[in-house]
Amino acid sequence: MKTKIVRRSVLKNIVSELRQAGKTIVFTNGCFDILHIGHIRYLQMAKELGDCLIVGLNTDDSVRQIKGPERPLVPELERAEVLAALEFVDYVSLFSELTPVNLILELKPDIHVKGGDYTIDKLPEADAVRSYGGRIVILPLVEGKSTSRLIAEVQARKQAEQSLDKFTAKKAVGIIPARLAATRLPNKPLLDIAGKPMIRWVYEKASCAHLLNDVVIATPDEKIKQCVESFGGRAIVTSETHRSGTDRVAEAAKDIDADIIVNIQGDEPLLDPSAVDALVRVMLEDSAIPMASLMCPLSAPEEAENPAVVKVVTDRQGFALYFSRSGIPYPRHPEYSGVRKHIGIYVYRRDFLFTFASLDPTPLEKTESLEQLRALEHGYKIKMVETSFSPTSVDTLEDLEVVRRLIGGEE
Repeated sequence: MKTKIVRRSVLKNIVSELRQAGKTIVFTNGCFDILHIGHIRYLQMAKELGDCLIVGLNTDDSVRQIKGPERPLVPELERAEVLAALEFVDYVSLFSELTPVNLILELKPDIHVKGGDYTIDKLPEADAVRSYGGRIVILPLVEGKSTSRLIAEVQARKQAEQSLDKFTAKKAVGIIPARLAATRLPNKPLLDIAGKPMIRWVYEKASCAHLLNDVVIATPDEKIKQCVESFGGRAIVTSETHRSGTDRVAEAAKDIDADIIVNIQGDEPLLDPSAVDALVRVMLEDSAIPMASLMCPLSAPEEAENPAVVKVVTDRQGFALYFSRSGIPYPRHPEYSGVRKHIGIYVYRRDFLFTFASLDPTPLEKTESLEQLRALEHGYKIKMVETSFSPTSVDTLEDLEVVRRLIGGEE
């Protein structure tokens, strides 16, 4: 394997011999400090363009200059060995410059390959490749596979752990309200998705949130309680007469020792745990916030007028101004609109949860059938947290089949 890792001077002679033999030389470069499936597919596509694939690898010092002092995550020689272990990579050579311009001019590869987040006009090596008649190929990005995204996830987990250490006195618990008597989809929590009841998917996703100390189910139904306990979860039996999931959460919270309560919808089997962490983190970092919720960009223009999609607009500090099933604001100048889609996951201070649940429904709440308007009408603030998570809730049989396909594809 180590014979593939060669010095630049040696590599130059190898390339000369290959060119004399009529071989097409393909070159690409990068940091590769987290090698993932996106890189694998990218390098496979690069190799298919020619006979010999050479990977130029940034040294540790050059990575730090480009990416910052926290990178690379893996030392240069280990990164080189991992790349060299790939059967479709023929040679690996390290370079200490910020860009591989000098290495390209030394090797003069027939094809220089970069990923789809680059454009030729913004490629630092473009002039060098053109100077000797080489060709530049921009390969498409591997959808959803990104080193930056992976790094962000690692950093988010690190921040979550730091927040948890910093606020050890603050206990956060997720409560999932669930009942069998759903109007549109009866027995919804117990419906099967890829071999598990839906409530288990939600429970397991919520349990992956780093800032939650515990997750419990609040239910009036013995069947749900038995189901939850069968997979090792905890369920609290609540009254059958609650008018909303929030009231059910408030009753369950009376028996829970926690400063922060997260109300997690029981029909979100694709819940993103990092979105829950983002909500809890806001409460940990600002003790003045009584309540917070999530929002994300609208995923399609038609959602603006869909009454099933709740919209929210905020002030400059990210506090909700209004929620509506209608399209808000009126798009006279749509380029200025800051409307977002509301995601119905809430976090409360313990005392405020009980206050909120004790308030009578308000006129706007009744008009829109949106209980979060009750808080605004009584003068309380709701902090909105932006997330890329856009939920796929299960309200109908059609929703259930969509989620079954999505989860089945992940298994």
